[in-house]
Amino acid sequence: MSGRHSGNSRRFSPAVTWGAAALAVVVVVAGGWFGVQAVRAAGSDSCDSLDTVSLAVDTSIAEPVQQILAQANEVDRGCVDFEVRAERPTDTATEIAGTDDDRPDLWIPDSTLWLLKTLRSTGALPELAKTSVANTLPVLVSASDAAPVTDTWLSVLQMPGQRIGDPLTSSASNAAILGALAESEVAISDAKAVSAALVPMAQDFGRIADTPHDTPDLVAQVATEGGTSVATEQAVLAYEAANPGSALTESVPPTGSYFLNYPLAVTAPAGPEYDRVKAAGAALASVLASQSATDTLVAAGFRTSSGTPLTDGRGVGSVAALEIKNPLSIETTLRDWAVLALPLRTLVVEDVSGSMAAKSGDSTRIALTVDASVGANSLFSDQTQMGLWAFSIGLGGGQQDYRELVPMGKADGTFDGKSQRDAILDSIRGLPALVGGGTGLYDTTLAAFRRVKEGYDPDYVNSVIILTDGANEDNGSISLDQLLAALQKEQDPVRPIVIITVGVTSDADPVALQQISAATGGTSYVAEDPRDIPDVFVKALNSRTERLAGE
Repeated sequence: MSGRHSGNSRRFSPAVTWGAAALAVVVVVAGGWFGVQAVRAAGSDSCDSLDTVSLAVDTSIAEPVQQILAQANEVDRGCVDFEVRAERPTDTATEIAGTDDDRPDLWIPDSTLWLLKTLRSTGALPELAKTSVANTLPVLVSASDAAPVTDTWLSVLQMPGQRIGDPLTSSASNAAILGALAESEVAISDAKAVSAALVPMAQDFGRIADTPHDTPDLVAQVATEGGTSVATEQAVLAYEAANPGSALTESVPPTGSYFLNYPLAVTAPAGPEYDRVKAAGAALASVLASQSATDTLVAAGFRTSSGTPLTDGRGVGSVAALEIKNPLSIETTLRDWAVLALPLRTLVVEDVSGSMAAKSGDSTRIALTVDASVGANSLFSDQTQMGLWAFSIGLGGGQQDYRELVPMGKADGTFDGKSQRDAILDSIRGLPALVGGGTGLYDTTLAAFRRVKEGYDPDYVNSVIILTDGANEDNGSISLDQLLAALQKEQDPVRPIVIITVGVTSDADPVALQQISAATGGTSYVAEDPRDIPDVFVKALNSRTERLAGE
């Protein structure tokens, strides 16, 4: 049996999420109609014939719903034969947005969030037959002998090696992130810290990850491999029921949790058949509200629609419901993850001009930049494609101001007899030996932009990251105006290259760097202290989401 652990002793007070609140109006308006139809169906003694209605159900709750329908007589079902389709919500949402015949008549997703997604694709909110069929909540699952203590959902997201599903497809994973955002709305944590926590997590997860990340898979991985994962209370209980003797512990931060509410929605298209489906939805809502249905759902590890804690020591006990007050947080979070989870293809270009030898505290700019760059390298996942250049006037020989130290390649690939990552780390550590000369910024920037463009990969975010402590000093190079004109002319909106500039100390030329980044839709930062570079790298990764917001 799972261990109970919750830092919150407050009695659960059901809180309707903002999405459910938006839909509540529909329920109130339609409630009288649904009730009348349900009575009429229940008032009949028998069915002359059975109607057929398709019902898409989230895979996590499909089995108990099928059991409930099998136990209900045909009259209670409103003389309807429900064809239950166990589907992932992503598939159902796609069907509803499409124009083919696969669209279900009724739908039980695991969260109201999915109904809001259909609003974006169809322009209309589905009508609700029941606001909540059952409830569950995201939890942190771990081996019972290694249960971590977490104060907030932000701390959960920040845990090294944290397993999490894709929030674009997993409501449990999305709810964990939304829990952290809800905490930030009441000043328990910082929204910027939540955004920063997504960077390494999304990069590690990757849109091309091969490891299964569905919630049941994550629970099984913790049980067999250890570590921690974001799952749901119900998924943990279901695993324990199927695997007696498993030693798992589930916990929730004392701040509470963002609940998943399993609504029943009418998703049939408008037309002559809609009223028929609506009546079937009313009958199904009545069946799902019965005591026998509640018992079946609770036995399967779900909470009732009111969110009442499970009995007999199961689950995490009483938990407060977190709410999102800003509806845009949900949209922004999913958009940010979608961009962050794209692997990065980047060329890092480091300044080794003579000024980098200048003292900075008890060290030098170049020494501190090397230390920071080595540390920041861990932010890039093995899916990353990256290369490294160094630049100063004439460094590449003749009129060429840059030298390629490591060509572009995947971080887990090989170069010169070692891994790509190790080759880059070794080259970074060797940068102090190259220091000298002036700052050849403009020619180097254009050359780096063109190099990344040559090998553009549409499955990656293609970018250049330039670190420099000075202004352009190459009198024989192109001018700033010529550089900006070239970048704007050569930028392909369908195959964009983003330039991110990092000014190392205030000696850099912040105006020129900002103009260079802006010309490609990128962002510019100034690290007043070279020790700030790791934080700037996090911001640079996040800047991909800022660019998307502006499109």
